Amino acid sequence: MNGARDILNYLQPETTVVAIDEVQFFDQAVIGLCEELADDGKRVICAGLDMDFRGVPFGPMPALMARAEEVHKLHAICVICADEASRTQRLINGQPAAFDDPVVLVGAAEVYEARCRECHAVFAARNGVSHE
Repeated sequence: MNGARDILNYLQPETTVVAIDEVQFFDQAVIGLCEELADDGKRVICAGLDMDFRGVPFGPMPALMARAEEVHKLHAICVICADEASRTQRLINGQPAAFDDPVVLVGAAEVYEARCRECHAVFAARNGVSHE
C-alpha cells in the first residue's frame, strides 16, 4: 500500500465494515478516508497506538480519536511494576531510547515493552537527560 486511499481498492460494493489495524502508521489522508467511509454508512474500526515510544500523540490517532463516536482505550500490564501500562518503552541496548530517535524504525531490532507512566522513560538528545 502506498497510502490510506489504497484501502478503497480492497473494498467490495457490499462492504459494511472497514477495520484498519496499526492506523498510527498511515498518513494523514486516513482521517479523511475514515470520514468518507463513515459518511457512506460504513462502520469504521481503527486500532493503533495513541502515543509513540516518546509518549507523544502518534500520527493520525489524535484526530481519529477526536472524530470517533466511540473510543475504547485498552492497556497492557507494565513489565516493571505490573500496574496498568499506557505507554510503549523502546529499549536500545537495555536503555531507554532518546527523544530524537526516529519514531518509526521499520525492521529495527529494538525491544519494546509495555510501561506505566511512572516506569516509562525517554532520554533527551543522547546526553543522558530524561523526559520522564
